[in-house]
Amino acid sequence: MPGGQLAKIVLAWTAIVLVLLGGWVFVENDYILRLMMLAAVDMIVVIPFGLLMGYMGYLAMGQASFFGLGAYVVGNLTVLRFELDYWPALLVAVLITAAVAYVLSFPLFRLRGYHFAIGTLGVGQLAYLVFNSWSWFSGGTFGTSGVPPPAIGKFEIATNSRFYLLASVFLLIAAFSSWWLVRGHVGLALRAIRQDEDLAAARGLNVLRYKRLIFVYAATFAGLGGALYAPMQISFDPSSFTVWSSFEYVIYVVIGGAGTLLGPAIGVIFVTVLQQVIQGFGGWNQIVFGLLVVLVVLFFHGGLWGGFRLFCEAVASRVAARGKTSHLPAENQVVGR
Repeated sequence: MPGGQLAKIVLAWTAIVLVLLGGWVFVENDYILRLMMLAAVDMIVVIPFGLLMGYMGYLAMGQASFFGLGAYVVGNLTVLRFELDYWPALLVAVLITAAVAYVLSFPLFRLRGYHFAIGTLGVGQLAYLVFNSWSWFSGGTFGTSGVPPPAIGKFEIATNSRFYLLASVFLLIAAFSSWWLVRGHVGLALRAIRQDEDLAAARGLNVLRYKRLIFVYAATFAGLGGALYAPMQISFDPSSFTVWSSFEYVIYVVIGGAGTLLGPAIGVIFVTVLQQVIQGFGGWNQIVFGLLVVLVVLFFHGGLWGGFRLFCEAVASRVAARGKTSHLPAENQVVGR
């Protein structure tokens, strides 16, 4: 890797770490910290999901089911049926979510396009019914409460500030692992699948292997997000893991910019801020939210991140053109009368 490119990569990741630490150091309002904490958890889910939807081109509508599975496994192992510590429960939740996703990948990837989306939608609805009906597993409509906070020795992660810091650590892991996958041969394989799956297979690419890999990868981080979400809440119930919740993840990717790493995170930030701004509209808030989402999709074809990049490129090209004009000899410059 050239030294200049390595320096840019180090600088970019350093900037991301400083931004996350800045939120922890400078934000003192407990409500804002909670919003940041929940937004960080959503980013943990949506950045890997962006690889499945944006890079590979497979629309999945069941991410909330894996998110809920991670939360309920932690709830079972720590409160409902057992009394494990939080960290072993988190590890088991992530492994179980990955195993379930791997098993589901066999029937789901017999489907393509809209059929795949409908198949994952069915998985999401089935998971919601299971969460709602299996009281022994989820507490049913009464939900699960009292999940103990994580602790490192005697240091309990029990405040919004500490939860935000914990979520930021796992967010960096999710972001870095996604970047590492995209910049290598996996990223090339995903783009080939998105452009023409049959052609990629004909040229020797093991398409099914990469599709299962990314599906399980995205589901695993969704389970991790759910496992982090469980102790952050006083209680949680199946209403937090509906099909609409899965649709929200799709909105994050589309608004932020599909096929980019930063796009989904920007989508989470945009929607989180927007929902706070439109709260004053009362019963009209959902209409205003939907209208603004439609406007973003219509006028920013690459999402907010794509629009920002196009704007920066346009400004750079304009500045470069003016610089070239200013360096022309005087006789070649057009002088107005």
